[in-house]
Amino acid sequence: MSTQAAKLLSAILAGVCGVFVLLAIAMQLGFGRGYSWLRPEADSTGVASVAIDRTAFKLPPEAQFADTTARPLFNDDRKPTPETPDSPDVPPPPQVPLNIALTGIILTPHVSLAMVHDKLKNRDLALKEGMPMEGDQGGWTLTKINPRSAIFRETSGEEVEVELSTAVASPNPVAHAPGGPAPPARPVAVPGKFVPGQPDAAPVQNEQAQALQRRIEERRAQMREEAERLRREKAENKQQ
Repeated sequence: MSTQAAKLLSAILAGVCGVFVLLAIAMQLGFGRGYSWLRPEADSTGVASVAIDRTAFKLPPEAQFADTTARPLFNDDRKPTPETPDSPDVPPPPQVPLNIALTGIILTPHVSLAMVHDKLKNRDLALKEGMPMEGDQGGWTLTKINPRSAIFRETSGEEVEVELSTAVASPNPVAHAPGGPAPPARPVAVPGKFVPGQPDAAPVQNEQAQALQRRIEERRAQMREEAERLRREKAENKQQ
């Protein structure tokens, strides 16, 4: 440390010591001893303080506000707003029966999906547990996915268990009225046997088998794509 800096530091310390010495002398002479706390029952003028009213506030009776009710402040014409009758109870919409087919199920430790075919809209959906159907069947919610079935619950509490579909319906079903005569039985194609009306049954069966195989492959590919998309979304969510 330089000599000039040492002198400056010594002067500062000497000034601080001088201030402390003056404060000690003032305290010895009685500086500040003439002050005391004011008595709680009197203020600076010697007048006793007024007691605080601690009674809880209570609104006056409603009859005193009759003019305010008769002439509302926030209405332009200062007239009471006419009371509107209560709206009649609107009956709930009729329940739409569940009309779907369960075409596939994916159950893994991380993903649970049910592949559903909406017969009303003729489209396929991939649902998780807790997801509702779309459109007119939106009142039905998928509540549980089992290995071979799925349980749906309606807003009214009704539950329906839909089994996994393993067969393809006939492309040209023949409908008949209930109670009426049943349609005539159609000839069944049997390999190696001639059936009247069907010159060659083997090509028909081959085409149906190929169509079924194509549909199965398309469904498997769709399920794999859906599972891969969900896996990527879960990985992205973890990274965020």
